[in-house]
Amino acid sequence: MYSIEQTDKQLLGTSAAIRYHLHFENAHRHVVRVVMEIDVAHEGSLVLGLPVWIPGSYKIRDYISTLGSFSLTNQDGKPLPWQWLSKNRLAVQAESGMLRVEYMYYAYEKDSTIRSSHVTRNHAFLNLVTCCLYVEGREQEVHHLSFHHDRLRWKNVSTSLSPVKEEFAPNEALVLGALNYDIVVDSPVEIGNHFVASFEHQGSVVETAIAYRGNFNPEWLQDRIKTLVEREAQIFGGLPFDRYVFIIHLFPGMRGGGLEHARSSVNAMDSWGDTTKLHRLLSLLVHEFLHVWNIKRIRPLELGPFDYNRENYTRMLWLVEGATSYYDDHLTHRCGFYTRADYFKILSKDHLSPFFRQPGRNEASIKDNSFQAWVKLYLPHDDSANRNVSYYLHGGLIFLCLELWIIAESKGVKRLDDGFRALWAMYKKRPERGITEEEFIEAVESATGVAIRENLTKWLNGKGDDLPFDELLGRFGLEWKEQTPTEPTKIGEEIPGMPVLVKLFTGLTLKAESGRLVVTQVEDFSPAYEASIGADDEIIFVNGQRCTSAEEFDTLLAKKGTESASELVLSSDLGMTTVHLTPKQMPDFALTAKDEASDEQKALLEFWLAR
Repeated sequence: MYSIEQTDKQLLGTSAAIRYHLHFENAHRHVVRVVMEIDVAHEGSLVLGLPVWIPGSYKIRDYISTLGSFSLTNQDGKPLPWQWLSKNRLAVQAESGMLRVEYMYYAYEKDSTIRSSHVTRNHAFLNLVTCCLYVEGREQEVHHLSFHHDRLRWKNVSTSLSPVKEEFAPNEALVLGALNYDIVVDSPVEIGNHFVASFEHQGSVVETAIAYRGNFNPEWLQDRIKTLVEREAQIFGGLPFDRYVFIIHLFPGMRGGGLEHARSSVNAMDSWGDTTKLHRLLSLLVHEFLHVWNIKRIRPLELGPFDYNRENYTRMLWLVEGATSYYDDHLTHRCGFYTRADYFKILSKDHLSPFFRQPGRNEASIKDNSFQAWVKLYLPHDDSANRNVSYYLHGGLIFLCLELWIIAESKGVKRLDDGFRALWAMYKKRPERGITEEEFIEAVESATGVAIRENLTKWLNGKGDDLPFDELLGRFGLEWKEQTPTEPTKIGEEIPGMPVLVKLFTGLTLKAESGRLVVTQVEDFSPAYEASIGADDEIIFVNGQRCTSAEEFDTLLAKKGTESASELVLSSDLGMTTVHLTPKQMPDFALTAKDEASDEQKALLEFWLAR
């Protein structure tokens, strides 16, 4: 029976026939020594493997590439014969007793992410999927992990793995456990001297573990985490765990992102920034915490149990990531972190505008993009934006439309929350099994009394332009429209010879590197496309002036304006070429409430945005 449910109480006093010992004496070299002990009842062949991907991130990553120096012996130290069966699986001729597997794990990516591990002399962050082998056929057994580190130097260990006893002496290894291997790899670990805080809500403990460096106040974030936990628990009628851990990494230059787990999440962002960036962090935390329900428990049929050796395909990422992407900013507003005006701006700037600007929105259905996530979303190329659109962005807008449809058709009585409560009740009756598209539709229709099948089926199988934004927003007294381009904001007195310029649209994405300004993407049918500019072209001169930054490029184009073409000298693989680029002044788009909205429209709007 597949299960990712666990409570700390269940692991107290347990023993395990599969045990990992993780040693950190070479942490300064980013190396972890792993010793795996496996109790073997009968002599015979045993197969060990390491996952090639991490659930929640649909890309083959081949974590085995960072493991080496394998040694397989019996309990007396006698070497045992073994061989590789595939890139990530090996077979050993084991004797009865204990099999000891030792190997070295290099736990460091210079461009560290929430999907990898990074161990330094200052802390250790481990995604255990990257370093803990499994025993084929024994994944459902209890597993123990012993962490051998100086607990006086690294004082805190934050993870959803459960202690196997109440207290540990300062000089002994910390032993934590999981009911099965799926829970092992679903339980990241942060070890070090990070900020730690906790609170209780409805009998559940919520911990916050923040490893950070920069201009940041962890107490500020902790207070807001309390609010978002309370708000999301309110939707589902309680919390589905005994303990949960927010692991948050905030370091200069850190790549942003999050990854969900059943009793924890990992969230990362560059620590240097203004209040806007911190509020975007709140939206990320709302998103990842909602995954406690939507994907870890309410999940497509194909996503659990997992096959860790190959791609696990599903056409339903529109549900688990699309709905969560709609809810992240919507619930951030309902938590009180955004004003209504803020939310309208974010819907326009971060959801509607990027979607309509992306040519790839009409290339494939969201179900096809979901199925091909393994080779599309996580393997982007310079032309990706022209060929497909993220199921996060597209799915979020589908659920915006679905929410508005349910509210409007129910006359402001029902909403998407009601549908997810029904899905949650379904999970609790059969936690071992995921759901199908048909079951999703039936549950939402039953819970809301609103027919969604025809619309949702069209939106899921159609293209981006099939979404009826104007019609649905209009029922709430809102309009999403093009506005006259605004003049740039003028601050202070005018300076002779330095005009205030408007940034113009070219369709180019540029990157400055080592004094070179290089084209990374060209949007289809844009001014740059019409000028025959291609990805990897280097921009040398703009209107006769040397250009080495995107800001300089924008300024030189703006000085020339849109009435005549700017001359660009480019360098490509075959030498120099000259092209002529005529940029456009792009209109502004905005989501606004109509002054003449009816009482019915205003009532629906208030219901949708109620806190």
